[in-house]
Amino acid sequence: MGFEQGLSGLNSASVQLDTIGNNVANSGTVGFKDSQAQFAAMYASALTGGSGLQVGSGSSVSAVVQQFSQGNITTTSNPMDTAISGQGFFRLVDNSGTVMYSRNGQFQVNKNGYIVNAQGNKVTGYLPNAAGAIVPSAPAPIQISAINLAPQQTANSVVGVNLDSLGAVPTVPGFNPNNPSTYNNSTSMTVYDSLGGSHLASLYFQRLPVAPTTSASVITAPSSQATVASTAGLAIGNTITIPGAGPAGPSTTASAATAIGDTTATLASVVGLAPGSNITIAGNPGALTISSIASNVVTFAPATTAITALGAAVTSTTPLTATITGIAGNVLTFSPATSSDTLANAAISSNAGSGNWNTYMTLDGVSVPPLTPPATALTPLATLTFNTLGQLTSPVGPPMGQIASASFTPAGAATQSLTFQFGQTTQYGGTFGVNSLTQDGYATGQLTGFTTSPDGTIMGSYSNSQTRPLGQMVLANFTDPQGLQPVNNNNWVETAASGGPLVGTPGSSSLGVLQSSATENSNVDLTSELVNMITAQRDYQANAQTIKTQDQNMQTLMSLR
Repeated sequence: MGFEQGLSGLNSASVQLDTIGNNVANSGTVGFKDSQAQFAAMYASALTGGSGLQVGSGSSVSAVVQQFSQGNITTTSNPMDTAISGQGFFRLVDNSGTVMYSRNGQFQVNKNGYIVNAQGNKVTGYLPNAAGAIVPSAPAPIQISAINLAPQQTANSVVGVNLDSLGAVPTVPGFNPNNPSTYNNSTSMTVYDSLGGSHLASLYFQRLPVAPTTSASVITAPSSQATVASTAGLAIGNTITIPGAGPAGPSTTASAATAIGDTTATLASVVGLAPGSNITIAGNPGALTISSIASNVVTFAPATTAITALGAAVTSTTPLTATITGIAGNVLTFSPATSSDTLANAAISSNAGSGNWNTYMTLDGVSVPPLTPPATALTPLATLTFNTLGQLTSPVGPPMGQIASASFTPAGAATQSLTFQFGQTTQYGGTFGVNSLTQDGYATGQLTGFTTSPDGTIMGSYSNSQTRPLGQMVLANFTDPQGLQPVNNNNWVETAASGGPLVGTPGSSSLGVLQSSATENSNVDLTSELVNMITAQRDYQANAQTIKTQDQNMQTLMSLR
């Protein structure tokens, strides 16, 4: 027996104890991977070949191999802490540009906005472009930008409401956003201009009556019945208005002569006259039905058939508003009865609601488009038309229900218009209700926080409730991770044995996924390491005993005389 075997055994046991001690020392190191000492037997080489009586020369340390098994994941309160579940390494660069790899995801943001570890090494990944989209390219240090998120002006809005199919036509004709009697329902939402300024956009829904019907013949007073061209859309309880069928109205004079074929006349007074009144101008046979009044000028139909003089007497009869009490075919029964004869083909209007609704828009209380003289009525944003199933059939878009508003220019901001999508709007029997009302604009926002998604995307949250990707961490894997060279601070560097890095996004290929606000514990099993320590200690003691025994043998030989 020689000293060589015992000495080699002591060396091997010492290395094993060192390896175990290093594992135990790093049992609390985040992302640490334990190591295992591996040994090989040694034999003296002989050119003449081996012998069945050949005795080995001891043992040697063949390798110290790290074990890249998964460590337990522990949650933390730091949103930048990141754990890898699965294969892969974080890719880091130091200030000199040297690339390192680590499983330690204890990160923070430094004063310049870079995501770094405790040693100041920067985490690399893919960066977003100007539009906020992540662009895969050469990995670069990820820098969190604290610049305000640029505002986005509203361009599109989705409106989904239910308009009551039983809703009555407004009692006051025309539209005035300040007069609720001119529309049925309204709703509002906040929209944004190009500077991020907020504005209140209001939508008003005004039900239109069914188209007027006509009486083919004169309705001779007094009468409580009329045969009309159509009763479609009419129902008992609706009111109808018959031009000139009411009691006698005010009298006045003409302030100017009229010619044959005129449809307007200037009167000395229009007090007591209204659209639907019938007037008779002395010298012109037959009555005329007023359609509109502007100042002292009345517009009427049919046209005059004779010349009338300045100062000609003008008499009138008022329109009759009556309630339908019965419908039989095309015959309407109503109350009260007429007081004056009507014209033939008199247009009889009603308050019966149709499937058509005018939709108006105001911005901060100003109509869009605004009223521009000589126009006397506001222009609706759109007319919504529904079929008998309550489904929208117009505007047809495409897509169905889409309509663009007139352009408007908020103070100091760029000109814009809004595209509305009414495709989700219905006309069912039921109360008015807003089911959806969205728009795609927003004000500027400040970064309030960020989280890391499983695919490595760092999603920033802003004070305006928007989110934007700020970057995407990448992971690297190697054909032979055990070929990596461990260096200080729980990092590794690539070697020829490990092969080149295979870089990709978490969750792709064989790479693991990330967990935010979490770290990966060391994979050291303390119980196993303590047992291994006892075994290694006994190995060391046994090898020391081998040397002691050999020394005793040598002393015996030296004492021979």
